[in-house]
Amino acid sequence: MPLNRPLIPPPPSSPADYFASLLQTCLKADNPFAGKSIHARVVKAGLLHISVYLTNNLINFYAKAGLFTDAHRLFDGMPLKNMFSWNSILSMYAKGGCIGRACEIFEKMPERDSVSWTSMIVGFNQMGQFEMAVRTFLNMVSVGTAPTQFTFTNILSSCAALEALDIGRKVHSFVVKLGLGGCVPVANSLLNMYGKCGDADTAKVVFDRMRVRSVSSWNAMISSYAQLGRMDLAHALFEEMTEHNIVSWNAIIAGYNQNSSDLEALEFFSWMMKEPSMIPDNFTLASILSACANLGMLSVGKQIHAHIIRTKMPRNGQVGNALISMYSKSGGVETAQRIVEQTMTSHLNVISFTALLEGYVKLGDLEPARKIFDSMRYRDVVAWTAMIVGYVQNGFNSEAMELFRLMVDKGRKPNNYTLAAILSVCSSLGSLNHGKELHCKAIRSREGLSVSVSNALITVYAKSGNITGARKLFDQIHQNKETISWTAMILESNVLDNKVMSNPAPWCRKQIFISILRIFDS
Repeated sequence: MPLNRPLIPPPPSSPADYFASLLQTCLKADNPFAGKSIHARVVKAGLLHISVYLTNNLINFYAKAGLFTDAHRLFDGMPLKNMFSWNSILSMYAKGGCIGRACEIFEKMPERDSVSWTSMIVGFNQMGQFEMAVRTFLNMVSVGTAPTQFTFTNILSSCAALEALDIGRKVHSFVVKLGLGGCVPVANSLLNMYGKCGDADTAKVVFDRMRVRSVSSWNAMISSYAQLGRMDLAHALFEEMTEHNIVSWNAIIAGYNQNSSDLEALEFFSWMMKEPSMIPDNFTLASILSACANLGMLSVGKQIHAHIIRTKMPRNGQVGNALISMYSKSGGVETAQRIVEQTMTSHLNVISFTALLEGYVKLGDLEPARKIFDSMRYRDVVAWTAMIVGYVQNGFNSEAMELFRLMVDKGRKPNNYTLAAILSVCSSLGSLNHGKELHCKAIRSREGLSVSVSNALITVYAKSGNITGARKLFDQIHQNKETISWTAMILESNVLDNKVMSNPAPWCRKQIFISILRIFDS
């Protein structure tokens, strides 16, 4: 049998067709044990290596059941393999997260069709390797393999994730060339891609040209407008829809919330709850809790919390983080702490952690915040900075500096807010030489262009007694001068006049500046 021969099922009366039908039943019933029993019967009947069709169905069964070893063993034992055999094993590894094995199979394939290339694109997308997905698509086109509808929906997702508008437009031209512009799933993917890339105008052109629109088409267009802050247009489209699903409501509610129109978000939520068939999901609740947090509406937030408990929705993940943020920002930090203790703190995200930290900062109690910080599974620069700033604002300078050194040791590069906070501590050291060295490093790394860092450096110069250096730096800020820049110059001049200087231990001064200089050199 030629390797590229299409899969042709045997006559319905054949034993192979009967066994293949049983395997499909096992898949639908999610019963791998029964499938293995059918495999044994196939072997006993002597059909395993006689019918490529039946062996392919067995491979497909094992692949979809997650039994990769059994599937590969069958594949290796096949005396003849057709395109379906290769694609089944390739798709198994690609969609199963084993992209390395999928690449090995892909390279060994004697022939590749659109299914082969698309499986690789899907696999790369699932692993977040969107650049590789795009590269695979370009290679696919270069060898003359025509993309399918499924190829386009997946590669457009890659472009959306990368916000690669230029590549997305080229893909769009392929869609038009192959006459797939009227295909609703492809058109919806185009809407999503243009929306994520910030080109709502082209998205609207695609939307207007669609002869048939699904609810997803409207939702994608609403999300596109919301992402660009054009809530008037998003609202108009929402009102124009004849049918709303939960995604439609989520898109408009999240849009208002993300564009700081939280009262409107609450208003739409109340309308949604009047719809008998609409039940809020995790996305709805996360958005509405965020709106409550921004508005400081603790009473409304408590009602949402009561609904979550009443409906037995899980309080970890997205909803748990939203609850923690809401209570922390609305004066209920103790309740937020209890939620943290009831759920897994390792799943606490940066936004909710920062909100909780700010709640503790207002109370002047940073010890529990530090415990939560230490328990976080992943800490990005925002989390580190929030903890450091919390220490600085409450006068715990030693703790702030120690945490900064730990941040450097962990390989996290601070942002302007981190540096400004640490420089505010360093300004009390009164070390002009270290200040000058730090200034040079900041300029070379372009951090000195930040007004917040410049303000902190002005303070370092001034408190070191070098008002001339502080004034030069002040003048270099040009039109970006803030009130704080002027205040720094005025206050530090007064401080110099009154000769108010601090003089911490030399070893502490040295360690701080070594840490900061390491950052600028990295």
